[in-house]
Amino acid sequence: MTDQDNVEFEALEGEIEISPPEIYAANLIEWAVDQHASDLFVSDSEHSVIIAIRRLGKVQTVRRLARDYGHKLQGHLRVIAGSDAGDMLRPTEGRGVLHTPNGSKVDLRLSTLPTLFGQDVTIRLFDPVRGTRSLSELGYDSHELEIIRSMIAKPAGLILVAGPVASGKSSTLYAAVDALNDETRKIHTLEDPIEHGIPGIMQSQVNLRIGLDFADLLAVVLRHSPDVIMIGEIRDARTAQTAIRAGISGQLVLATIHAKSAAEAIDSLVQYEANPKFIARSLVGVINQRLIRTLCPKCKQASTQPASQVPERLASRVPTSPDHLYEAVGCEACFEEGYEELTCVSEILQNSHEIEEAIASSQPAATIDAVARQQGMLTLAETIATRVLRGETSLVEAQRCAPDPLLLNLEQ
Repeated sequence: MTDQDNVEFEALEGEIEISPPEIYAANLIEWAVDQHASDLFVSDSEHSVIIAIRRLGKVQTVRRLARDYGHKLQGHLRVIAGSDAGDMLRPTEGRGVLHTPNGSKVDLRLSTLPTLFGQDVTIRLFDPVRGTRSLSELGYDSHELEIIRSMIAKPAGLILVAGPVASGKSSTLYAAVDALNDETRKIHTLEDPIEHGIPGIMQSQVNLRIGLDFADLLAVVLRHSPDVIMIGEIRDARTAQTAIRAGISGQLVLATIHAKSAAEAIDSLVQYEANPKFIARSLVGVINQRLIRTLCPKCKQASTQPASQVPERLASRVPTSPDHLYEAVGCEACFEEGYEELTCVSEILQNSHEIEEAIASSQPAATIDAVARQQGMLTLAETIATRVLRGETSLVEAQRCAPDPLLLNLEQ
């Protein structure tokens, strides 16, 4: 690749690029992967086409292209992903592989959506070199890993991974499935869409255009004698009820669900008209999680404000009482942001005799949460507090992730 083919990315309004769209696209995606971006956006605005990335959960605008050139770039990206480049009136989807100038391979998942000024082209990036992360690489501490591994070691039952959009739920499911993928189990995944292929696993994709939803796929998969089933999302009564029955009848089922807390994830199943007694019998546990940015180890600095005493409930998870908390600074290694990567923080509810009784008797989420806390579960805010006290993230980032009075009291 010549120097002329290299593209520098910075925020400019309506620039006309001199590189052909295919060279620009390859450089752009290579750069985005180097930045550890999870998503790339090429979106029409009134006067230009805006290029942005999502890095560490935050969107950053990096370029504004002239509309004619931007549309050529959008068209090329759609061709790479096998999407209908001529259909501008309807949403489209596609998948593809791009070889970057440095010789690496990047898997792309593309989606387009008509907007007021044209279209929004969104590309999910997956770098096979970094690949799917294992459970130990997601950010859980040793105590949390021990619980999660004990949960997925169960021969049957339902494990829920809860949280809002972009909380790392899919990554956790993939890591759990990867841990179980030892060629001694038949594993099926039901996804919308399939993020990336996993050797040795049967993967199926929802297709709503032909009326094939999660519930339909799940009903068919159960006839294929699976040992483990991964469900991309429980979002209707049929899927919830079938997943619970599968957990009772001998399959290990892992599924995501939208909920604010572990206890509320159980309540969501009730709202989907699932029988509370069946929920109680099938449930193994719930992992309610968020993603939080960890401080760059090269430039983080101690806060001038001393740390408070470690709360008693957190003492076993914070080895030493810190003198200070830490703040983000920014350096070349972290692209001047002060943060290195995203990591999982979670509250993990394990089913027990007491919790099973509370679920079966239709107790509210607050009661189930109280029982779980009495049995040692740390709330999401408490888990985040341990990361702050261990110097892994800043108090500012913690409060952004989970505004809670507990976090306000970590400084004296």
